[in-house]
Amino acid sequence: MKTKTGIVTALCAIFFFCSCGKKDESILRLGYLQSDLHHLPAFVALDKGFFAEQGLTVQVGGVFRAGPEEMSAFGAGELDFGYVGQAPATAAYFNGVADIQFIALVNREGSAIVTRSDGTLTSVKNLAGKTVAIPGHATMQDFLLRRALHNSGMNFQDIRPIVLKPPEMLQALEQKNIDAYIAWQPYPALALTTQSARVLMDSSDIWNDHPCCVLIAQRSLCTRQPGSIKKIHAAHEKACDFIAAHPDEAIAIAMKYTSMDRSVLVEALRHIKYTGGLDKTMSREFVDFLKNQNYIKNTAYTDERFLNMFFNE
Repeated sequence: MKTKTGIVTALCAIFFFCSCGKKDESILRLGYLQSDLHHLPAFVALDKGFFAEQGLTVQVGGVFRAGPEEMSAFGAGELDFGYVGQAPATAAYFNGVADIQFIALVNREGSAIVTRSDGTLTSVKNLAGKTVAIPGHATMQDFLLRRALHNSGMNFQDIRPIVLKPPEMLQALEQKNIDAYIAWQPYPALALTTQSARVLMDSSDIWNDHPCCVLIAQRSLCTRQPGSIKKIHAAHEKACDFIAAHPDEAIAIAMKYTSMDRSVLVEALRHIKYTGGLDKTMSREFVDFLKNQNYIKNTAYTDERFLNMFFNE
């Protein structure tokens, strides 16, 4: 009798653990970057229930401090869709880290190079030999900094780059551990609230109207649930429209998700354009950049693979 009972108990335990390990496909796991104002459409869609209006059950699967971290989570199967920089998403796709598709553009512009306000650095050329912080390699800010240096007749090797997460950058600048940094909003705007820092160059001056973050999803989800992808896109579009139509309420939501003062967020939003339309032409520039910097292998790129990054109904 004990033997039979033991067998039944063991089978029940196996069934329990198998059931617990199986993902509930009705729940979609969302990822975004910590206090990244570029991802305000995600905050709005969650806060205003736009995903739920579409009949979707969405839970936050992870909040990350840089794009490459989020792409590792996609590669590990821990996220279903998310908001992330186009550069790290592209690098992860071509390097086989994550099999994703672009669903929509999230924003244009919205980053800046920040330095101390003591007047020692007045142009990008002054960064030669200086320590400059970036959020990570193959990030949007890495891309923009390299482009700014190139536009000034300089190379990346002319500076001393260091990787820091945006929440750590301003303190490092004030303590003179670094000479400058490049980050997404609202961290440049936050710097302006102190008397110790100033914006050296806005990303709109580095590459006017440039695409920045994208809404992505696992390719497997796009294949299995194309209807859910359309609903995610619809919620995102509604969130972008809401930000434009109700800026005060959008700022209140941003305060909740970033814990930053209203004045900082008002300044930051002046430098960000929210949108939903993908830009394939400018997207190719990210691929060229990543190839030239050896962030992706040239053999990994084909025109067909490039087009496969974009979700089509």
